[in-house]
Parts: sequence; C-alpha cells; structure tokens
Amino acid sequence: MSNIAKFDAIRLYLRQQFPQHHITDFPEGTSRAQVFRVDGPHGHPLHYVVIGFDFLLEQTTEDLPQILLSSELGNKLKEAGASPVMVSKTGFSTKGSTATA
Repeated sequence: MSNIAKFDAIRLYLRQQFPQHHITDFPEGTSRAQVFRVDGPHGHPLHYVVIGFDFLLEQTTEDLPQILLSSELGNKLKEAGASPVMVSKTGFSTKGSTATA
C-alpha cells in the first residue's frame, strides 16, 4: 500500500493544527521516514515532525487522523519548537526523550 494517502492525512492534520502556516514534506534519506515541516506565515521554519515508515505501516489511512489527534502531536510540536519530533512505532521522542502514544 502506498503512503501517499497517509501523507495527505498527516498534511491535513497539520493544516488543521497550524492554520495560516505552510506545510511541506520530503523524504528523510537514511532513516526511512518522511519529514513534515511547518513554516510560519512569513516562510520561516517553525516545527518539524519526522514520521517513521515503521509507524505508518501499523496505521490505516482512516485511523491516522484520530491517532494524531489523540496523541496531541500538534501540542508536542509547539512544545518542541524547532527541535524535531520523531514518531515511530515505539512512540514519540524529542531531543532524546521518549513518550509513548
């Protein structure tokens, strides 16, 4: 199954959490992940989330929006600032700390 629909669901979630912001994403070369970046209204990067493909494999496209909402990913990004939030099948981590969803 393609991750395209899952990427779309993540983009939609981020747009809802960060209205008036620009959302971009790109593959993260070596760690088998997709990086989503939230840019401020004036184009400067504010937040990063790195979604591991291992996490995506365990989620359905239909369940992904609710999982992101219940995990409070938007709040985690705001708390992390410009530090990337990593999402994998083992949970969420920022700057070496890990919190499971």
